[in-house]
Amino acid sequence: MHRNTTFIAVSIAASALSGGVQAAVVGLSSNNYEVVDGAHRYSVIDVYVSCSGAYDKLVNFYGTSSSTSIVRTGFNGSLNTGSSLTASNSVGFAQVSGTGWMPSADAAGVAWDSFVTIGERAQDAASFVVAGDSYFTNRNVIGAETVAGGNNSQGSYAGAGWYTTSPTGSHVYAGTYGDMRLMLGRFAVEVTNLSAADVLTLQFKGNISMKVNGSSAGAGTTVQPSFNETFTYGFVPAPGALGLLALAGLPGRRRR
Repeated sequence: MHRNTTFIAVSIAASALSGGVQAAVVGLSSNNYEVVDGAHRYSVIDVYVSCSGAYDKLVNFYGTSSSTSIVRTGFNGSLNTGSSLTASNSVGFAQVSGTGWMPSADAAGVAWDSFVTIGERAQDAASFVVAGDSYFTNRNVIGAETVAGGNNSQGSYAGAGWYTTSPTGSHVYAGTYGDMRLMLGRFAVEVTNLSAADVLTLQFKGNISMKVNGSSAGAGTTVQPSFNETFTYGFVPAPGALGLLALAGLPGRRRR
């Protein structure tokens, strides 16, 4: 894929899921949209923590051996393996050539690039710093098509995690954004050759550390809610795929 390309973003759907979690954390939510880049089409899901307090503060996303993290695709009922370096169901996340999961200014102008974040929504923002934990085994792998989790020293699966190394920056506070949502990542898949009959999902499971209900920066109560949500990718099939589906649905004429 080329870095300097033009694209058209088409809004498809938006979903808001409430997890009923602690304090001022409302739940997980997502924005789903399609990006057309030349001959390629991508369905993109941005995942957020929805908050209700201006000083609600997000620090990290993580997994443990007792409460694992998994970020993976599902394709027609087949879930990708959470620890695999390649997508076992053949549907991997899309990334700009030369970039990995950590935000990169090289992909700042490409709306379909997959990356993880804590709050900040732009890959080239000056205040943005994010790092992957030791269980995020392919965090710096170029062109990784999965979020691959790993095991702890005792061999128990924990799963991938990431955190901000700038915990006092404005990007960690919900009040920085008009919609009171703190972004956790962008997860895009190429849907150029998929049809309307295909079902593509994103499983997002893990834990977060936050401070909520504070009345000033840095104040509040520390909470660690857990989430396990499934989001469905929406996409508009290519004209050729629609034509094939129409032909497949035509009844045959009987001979008399």
